[in-house]
Amino acid sequence: MKTNFITLLISLAVFMATLCARQTFFTGSSAHGRYYVAAILMISGILTAIALFRLIRLHRNRPMSADSSDRKISGRPRQHYRIRFDKSPWPIFVEKTADHQPTPEFTCQVLDISETGISLGCTGVYAHGQTVQGEIIFDSGRTAPVNGMVVREEADRTCLRLHCTIDPPLLLAEQREQIIMEKADGPRPAVSKTVLGTTAGSLPSHHPKGICRLKRP
Repeated sequence: MKTNFITLLISLAVFMATLCARQTFFTGSSAHGRYYVAAILMISGILTAIALFRLIRLHRNRPMSADSSDRKISGRPRQHYRIRFDKSPWPIFVEKTADHQPTPEFTCQVLDISETGISLGCTGVYAHGQTVQGEIIFDSGRTAPVNGMVVREEADRTCLRLHCTIDPPLLLAEQREQIIMEKADGPRPAVSKTVLGTTAGSLPSHHPKGICRLKRP
């Protein structure tokens, strides 16, 4: 926009200066002089029109693009925070039907947690549409209440839709804990120890390169 504005000012100044000079100094000039003056006027006029057109178009498109981006941001639903627990320690779900219940009725691992639902690592315990209440106990000691309904049962899990959502700050804190634990564990080996133990030689994708042992004289 700044470049178009500068182009507009310069071309307009050249056009006005040439037009004034034509009226004062080039009244009785030759045909070549009138040709050059007309060429300068035409070029500067075209540049002025182009710069003015670009400025008007930018001015009209700016609020439209801003409004459309605002509509996209406001109309787009925010994605819920979700944590998957692929390995130990898993959070523990404790079923409770009363606040002061001495012993839990049922406990199991939690495989997946989001703001609006959880996946329990059990099958055949709850019926479809059954209301389940209790709490989730994380390895860090944090807890979250659970009040949801069974929506489906898969081969290795039971999925619940929560009536009351889990706080996003709690999920973010647990996600940070999970990242810290994964960093402490280090990267996983490319080949498991059992495969290496049963393999006689080196694997095809891991050919040794260079001198592995010193040559004896």
